[in-house]
Amino acid sequence: MTDYRLPTMNNNIWSSTTPTPRTSVSPALVSVTGTTGDPLKSMAFFSVESLQQRLQTLIDGAREAWTYGIFWQSDVVDFASPLVLRWGNGYYNGEEDKNECKTTSFSRYFIAEQEHRKKVLREVNSLISGTQNGGENDVVDEVVTDTEWFFLISMSESFVNGSGLPGLAMHNSSPIWVTGTERLSASNCERARQAQRYGLQTMFCIPSANGVVELGSTELISQSSDLMDKVKVLFNFNTDMSSPTGLVSGSRVVESEPDLSALRLTDP
Repeated sequence: MTDYRLPTMNNNIWSSTTPTPRTSVSPALVSVTGTTGDPLKSMAFFSVESLQQRLQTLIDGAREAWTYGIFWQSDVVDFASPLVLRWGNGYYNGEEDKNECKTTSFSRYFIAEQEHRKKVLREVNSLISGTQNGGENDVVDEVVTDTEWFFLISMSESFVNGSGLPGLAMHNSSPIWVTGTERLSASNCERARQAQRYGLQTMFCIPSANGVVELGSTELISQSSDLMDKVKVLFNFNTDMSSPTGLVSGSRVVESEPDLSALRLTDP
């Protein structure tokens, strides 16, 4: 599947209520800290391109094989509202054995599931191209793997401070590293259990001053202090990331939030 970028959307579409229609395109994301100090005075403005580069640099430069990376953006409206983490940006690196995934399975359920996932991808692509036919003429030849689907449906997730792995990492100002299918499936976090069902074996969440970085992998990856240090450097938003970096072939970059109000994301 080809690389693509999604237009920046109004953050309200990621609320727990029914998403609202797209209203405008913003040139930048606004993020606020939820760890210490005055959150409204700790606002950090950063470009979408810069955040995209940071996620890609982190994954491409890691010794470990990470399947995806997500930056959960902290969102505070006022002091009376709880801090919420919403999708800020994501980078899908993929799986090495993607072409072998499920190629021998042609059950009726598998075919219906794949048609649904491909339909969602076509509709998302139509948001980028601005076509009016919902992307019906776009062809998605490759299998949409479980991890790719997990990454896609993550765009509609949000976490109140203290809930879920990202929310707990933000609330405790401490990284969370979960390795192994048994630990993921036994987690109190529904997102961790869902990740395990979709084939992930490692999840890592680490807070930054402006949100939480989440990484996931289909491999068993032990805790790495070196990786944590890289996250702290890349996501302090004072690091110069102005140098353009090329996209890796076969990877997907999701730059910001699309309007998914018309999409049915659940499996059939």
